[in-house]
Amino acid sequence: MKKRIVITGAAGFTGIHACQHFVDKGYEVVGISRSSVSNVKVRSVTCDLLDKEKVCEIFNTYKPHFCLHLAGVNSVPQSWNDPVSTIEANVLGTLYLLEAIRKEVPSCRTVIVSSALSGINHPYGVSKKHQEELVTEWALLFDLQVMVAKPCNLIGPGRSPGFVSFLANRIIQMESSGNHGSISISHLENEREFLDVRDAICAYEILMKAGSKNITYEIGSGKMTTLLEIADIFQTLTKEKFTIIETNDYPDKSPHLMNSKQIQDLQWEKVYPLEMSIMQILSFYRSIS
Repeated sequence: MKKRIVITGAAGFTGIHACQHFVDKGYEVVGISRSSVSNVKVRSVTCDLLDKEKVCEIFNTYKPHFCLHLAGVNSVPQSWNDPVSTIEANVLGTLYLLEAIRKEVPSCRTVIVSSALSGINHPYGVSKKHQEELVTEWALLFDLQVMVAKPCNLIGPGRSPGFVSFLANRIIQMESSGNHGSISISHLENEREFLDVRDAICAYEILMKAGSKNITYEIGSGKMTTLLEIADIFQTLTKEKFTIIETNDYPDKSPHLMNSKQIQDLQWEKVYPLEMSIMQILSFYRSIS
């Protein structure tokens, strides 16, 4: 009998990779998103998680064994533009999901994906901090099989709003036009921890199967990389000679290095080297240019 998994945010960057991963692993995948999921092997269900009645209806209908919660606002700039909607999506949307699980299928093993930016001083960080607090308290109150995954910056092939994808897209634009150009980057010595999204999804699957409920698991690559080092890797992968202009638009609000010991103790390890991820990101943008 196939195990059934519900994936929220299934049409997003991580969601698309997650759907493919679990399809490949033989799961029956139900993808929830506000837009349709393009993977023909995924049962696509259109739903806004703020519609709590419909969320309950979905869990009543499908009775999943597992749930991977990826939906929500994941953009810091968007959170500044609309902080209230960010809180609604990330906190209330999670609450309605947990309530649907509590009412309809309390045995469902659920991974709620937070962020390394949780608690950082911007609306997105605030929303993720409160999301984590809510998950912890709700799981305790109602004895739910829920874990929190806190990944670092995720990268990989596909459309993503992150820095690495921005840089790849900008380079492809220069390659296509034949015009040499410059790229503005804020604080070149800022450090970030980058992990391939496919490695993160493997960690989420391990947590669903073997994680301990009501535990927050940090997931990272174990290495901090400066933005300048990322730009240098790109420079080795393109014949386009671009100029980097350093700006001072934003102060460094980098999170600490993730402590991945708990997930590593469950036999998880990353597979994709940073250089391979960047090469595949560049290949993706070349394929759609």
